[in-house]
Amino acid sequence: MKNFFLRITGVIMVGLIVLNLFVVISGIVISDDINNFEKEVASLSSLQFAQTQAKEFDFTNSSLPQYIDQLKYAYR
Repeated sequence: MKNFFLRITGVIMVGLIVLNLFVVISGIVISDDINNFEKEVASLSSLQFAQTQAKEFDFTNSSLPQYIDQLKYAYR
């Protein structure tokens, strides 16, 4: 009976070690995926990305700023 409990305890411990290794390795893989996603999101919010999109959609001219100190804007 004592031998039976020792074997079951050993099997449970080996199973827990394998499960722990699986959790650690999957956590590392998910961490790498998150880092790659963050790099992709950072490149989408950069000015360089905005510049390439502007070239793609032919936005080459910038409009002149409108100032509210002109009378036609103050009367609105």
